[in-house]
Amino acid sequence: MRRGHGFTLIELIVVIVLLGVMAAGAGLLITRPIEAYNAQVRRQQLVDLAEMALRKIAVDIRAAVPNSVRVVNNSPNGWVLEMVNVVDGARYRDEFDPLVADDENDVLDFTQPDQDFNILGEFPNYSEWSLDQASMRLVIYSANQIVPVGQPNQGELEIYVDAVSGGNRAMISGAGVSVANSSAIAGEHRVALSTQHHFEYASPGQRLFVVDTPVSYLCDTSLQRLTRYAGYGFSATQKTANAQFTSGSSAPVATGLTACEIDYQPGTAQRSGLITLALTLRDAAGEQVRLLHQVHVDNVP
Repeated sequence: MRRGHGFTLIELIVVIVLLGVMAAGAGLLITRPIEAYNAQVRRQQLVDLAEMALRKIAVDIRAAVPNSVRVVNNSPNGWVLEMVNVVDGARYRDEFDPLVADDENDVLDFTQPDQDFNILGEFPNYSEWSLDQASMRLVIYSANQIVPVGQPNQGELEIYVDAVSGGNRAMISGAGVSVANSSAIAGEHRVALSTQHHFEYASPGQRLFVVDTPVSYLCDTSLQRLTRYAGYGFSATQKTANAQFTSGSSAPVATGLTACEIDYQPGTAQRSGLITLALTLRDAAGEQVRLLHQVHVDNVP
């Protein structure tokens, strides 16, 4: 009779042990790259979140009225950055053409109150102006600089001091201003104010800005959140806490903040201003990134 062939129990145990050792080794080879990939994905997500937040802030800074930026450092919990948003812009007419009838009335007069004037060309974004213009203003030569809180000789920009109108800004409302094509000069918009307004200082570049409301970014590490506020109206005293923004709209820009820093160097006659922003974000797994961004602040009114 032939002898039967098979495995003994010892041989089977040895094979199982060897397969277990090989599987464990293969698992380590696969697990480490997967963990590294997941960590890279988390870091990339944090970098994207921080970069989008910093770029959003930079866009609002570049679209702000010159010299309208002001900063409060809420150390160690963060900071508050505020600026005035520009809706549109143009250059006003400051010389008249004697060959055009009634053209003298199309020039903006800075020596006394004036009620109507022309701009050179047309407002590029006039068709996109908000239908609710009660909070909008015309601003010319916003030259006063904001000095951050905590520094000597603190100043306030005119546009913040007077919440209605005055100086080099005029209120816009549905019935307060009208913009139409000039009857005297083709291709130019004519601005008519409901009441006369005295713009005190002429702009060397004939620049006129149409602004709506301030915009604020509040970085609060106690809540681990960066929030954007808009549409809350003008105030001579800058808002420094989330609870103070009782009107307007708000939207979270970034979460998971563990640290946020800001440094603002106001511009001078020789150079533009400079804002340095740094955000540190951390996710639930403990992954952390820190991004730094610098933005030039236009101070040419």
